[in-house]
Amino acid sequence: MYTYEDIKLQNQQDAFSAMYLCIARSVTDLCGRRVGERILREACRRAGRASGLQQREHLRQAGVKTNLHTLYHCGRDFVEDPRVRGQEIFDEEDRQIWEIYTCPLADYWNRRDGGKLGSFYCEEYQYARLLAYTENVGQLNLSKELTCPRDNFCRFSLFFREANMSRERAKEAFAHCDPGYEAPKDPPADVSFGEGIRDMTISIYANILETAREICGREGVCAVAEGLKRWTAEALAAMRVQADHTLCPLDAGFVEKNFPLPLDGADPAWNGYEDEARDLMRRLVLEPIAAELA
Repeated sequence: MYTYEDIKLQNQQDAFSAMYLCIARSVTDLCGRRVGERILREACRRAGRASGLQQREHLRQAGVKTNLHTLYHCGRDFVEDPRVRGQEIFDEEDRQIWEIYTCPLADYWNRRDGGKLGSFYCEEYQYARLLAYTENVGQLNLSKELTCPRDNFCRFSLFFREANMSRERAKEAFAHCDPGYEAPKDPPADVSFGEGIRDMTISIYANILETAREICGREGVCAVAEGLKRWTAEALAAMRVQADHTLCPLDAGFVEKNFPLPLDGADPAWNGYEDEARDLMRRLVLEPIAAELA
């Protein structure tokens, strides 16, 4: 059974899922199915690469070995939703294999006939993240997906073999290759769940916008803008229900706890992204939501 605090975080996660699906549908509707898929896959790859590079540098600066165990268990830039149910089969420095039996992302997308669009995120993000983190040495196999109608779980298999890398990279990755290495007493902590969802929301959206513009020009920007409008309507409808079910007013305090983005658009997490991405989000999502508050 989930606590009220858990439910607030789950609402933020579902808002991210809704954003991705609304924009993905708009891009494929207005830019065409094949072009839309190209945009979405490339955007997820870019977001994944950025996460992998950031994680590698973060761990390097902290004096932590950059292997697969630390990629998924140390200083993470995301924290799993409490609704995720899975099994970690191997947790090793050069091998990570796990299965996911319940996933709120897949569940949200599948219930809205968006599993195929969701699969682009599932197939591209973690693979690109792994390649960036391992400097193109790592390998990933996603053999089953909950977003696929024939599968009832996800299975991720990741490998980072010492034999495939230089001696210098092996020394950076594995303690047994670095005699005298001492792990830091205070390794980096994970971000909070809310920070992770906020950063993921901004990253996926901003990269879709950038990729859509590169491939389709202003038509691509308009497609993303239409997706943001759809998300605004869905987010408001969802939060009205959430507020009613918890006997809370739909006010700024409620939105702060149940929606992944601050309504003022001034969060430093936007730093490094284009001004147009922040401006579109503010005009089409954040300001309209603020206008509806009690």
